[in-house]
Amino acid sequence: MMKYRADIDGLRALAVIPVLFYHVGVPGFGGGFVGVDIFFVISGYLICGMIDADIRSGSFSLGNFYKRRVLRILPALFVMFLVTSVLAYLYCLPVELEDYSKSLASAVGSVSNVYFAATAGYFDAPAETKPLLHTWSLAVEEQFYLITPLLMLCAYRVLSKRIRLLFAIATVLSFAAAFAISFRNATFVFYLTPFRAWELTLGALLSIGFIPAPRTEFGKNACGTTGLLLLLGVVVFGSSSAPLLLMTSLAAIGAALVIASSEQGTSAAGRLLSLRPIVFIGLISYSLYLWHWPLIVFQRTDGLFFPDSSSAATKLTLIAASVGIACLSWKFVEMPFRSKVRATSKAVVFGIASTAMASVVALCGFVLIEGGAPFRFPERVVAIGAYLAYDPSAAFRSGHCYLATNRQQLDVETCLKLNGKRPNYLLVGDSHAAHLWFGLSSAMPQVNIMQATASACRPAVQPVSLLDTRACPRLMKFVFDDFLVHNKVDKILLSASWKDEDIPVLSGTLDTLRSRGFDVTVLGPIVEYDAALPRLLVEEMLRNSPSIASDSRTPGIRERDRALRRIVTAKGATYLSVYDAVCRNDRCDEFAEGDIPLQFDAGHLTAKGSVEVGRRLSAFFAGKLARADDVSN
Repeated sequence: MMKYRADIDGLRALAVIPVLFYHVGVPGFGGGFVGVDIFFVISGYLICGMIDADIRSGSFSLGNFYKRRVLRILPALFVMFLVTSVLAYLYCLPVELEDYSKSLASAVGSVSNVYFAATAGYFDAPAETKPLLHTWSLAVEEQFYLITPLLMLCAYRVLSKRIRLLFAIATVLSFAAAFAISFRNATFVFYLTPFRAWELTLGALLSIGFIPAPRTEFGKNACGTTGLLLLLGVVVFGSSSAPLLLMTSLAAIGAALVIASSEQGTSAAGRLLSLRPIVFIGLISYSLYLWHWPLIVFQRTDGLFFPDSSSAATKLTLIAASVGIACLSWKFVEMPFRSKVRATSKAVVFGIASTAMASVVALCGFVLIEGGAPFRFPERVVAIGAYLAYDPSAAFRSGHCYLATNRQQLDVETCLKLNGKRPNYLLVGDSHAAHLWFGLSSAMPQVNIMQATASACRPAVQPVSLLDTRACPRLMKFVFDDFLVHNKVDKILLSASWKDEDIPVLSGTLDTLRSRGFDVTVLGPIVEYDAALPRLLVEEMLRNSPSIASDSRTPGIRERDRALRRIVTAKGATYLSVYDAVCRNDRCDEFAEGDIPLQFDAGHLTAKGSVEVGRRLSAFFAGKLARADDVSN
């Protein structure tokens, strides 16, 4: 039996507080999300250490192990599910409630990490609207708890003298797989257990003695101090834009160093983490992790506490509410159930747990059958809110002319087919180019508009990939160094969700294309919002506040639009302001027609929105085409 270590509870506090502050938006915690990685190392250390000790002493029972895990995890988790489900029923729109029900069913089945990995598409609702997104890390741990004792039992029977080596091999293989897949699918690396297992097995390597712990006072203090400084450095100076594996590696190594420093007697870092206030936060850390995220989501999407989610008062309220509810959950849910480990039989525990899980899944199925219970809202709210589940694939020509993933290939025959009887325009860029194709093609049937677009792909002769994607440079190289070398087009249209850092790259691209004799038109950025436009429009109606959408516009786009115009025209190219096509006199159109929103998320056009914007932009091209016809005649 492993002895209790107060410093590990203190380390839990160092894991959960950065996560809480990062999610709330407290400045100075840019890398706070790595708290989850600290939890993984702690879990691997404690669980594998306990299993190892019990197997060696001959006292390990698989049934008792799972019973302890059920009583430790499920009671507090299901209370959170109950309250969050009530809030979801009250606040979530039908399409959101359907998504919530699917995530709840997957969380109950300990596979929410798989669900979120499978549904984390480019156009999905942002993380701020998913109340159970945080359960992905619980699913990783639960899958680890399910598999690890079985593997350890088998390993001790077959290769008892190689158990440490097997854990070391598993750690290396998991990390190597994460590194390899990170270049193809960073989402899978973030969510899926095979690519997170190395963090848990790193903790296991400590507990089973594969990694030696320092014994001298100097060694322990140096180890602990280094680990603490490493963790604090990652939390304070880290960023979600940094490579994921770099962040997780630094956090996991830091956590392992802190744990190792007090293996052979408490180090200075261990004594610091053993202070009673820090230990108490560690004791409530599980409940604090469970409750903080749903509160944050419902505050951001529905103003649970205050209308303004960004105010200091709101942030303080969220922190206080999270800690307060966590204290209640720990005292009245966690502790009573944990005390029943010896007194309650396995049959009772597993029977009640199975019944509760089956009931929740059945309830989720009922919600899906009912279409998200639309009767809770007025018909107009339901109609507009339905666009939160809008599928742009057909209008974007996804998988053919718009490459959403690295695995997709451009359909050259469909997307880049020249027409000898009509002017040929080539539209190149990211999803903000793809969402214009349908509207431009509809508004200008006399023009053959070809399309070469990819996710997060700025149109550049020397492409700079902003995300872990290989589709962009591959596509840009083909378009600029192959297709345009061997084919003549009448006009190149460059469009993207332009950012300030794109300006130098765009400038160089214009120089290159103009030197090759191409007629280039740059389409500027469109108005964007801090949240999905349909959600904002619905909130305007539900709260009777008509300025919510306009107050939520992403700042700086109009100024960037003006700066791009100056640069593009100075390079001798043509500039078209998409922003001006949508916004006039500081008022931006929010509906394409009737109750159809112009945009279905924070910035991308619906098909009707694309047609309307395309119609407005086509007026510019109409004059050029008329002059071209006069010349040809």
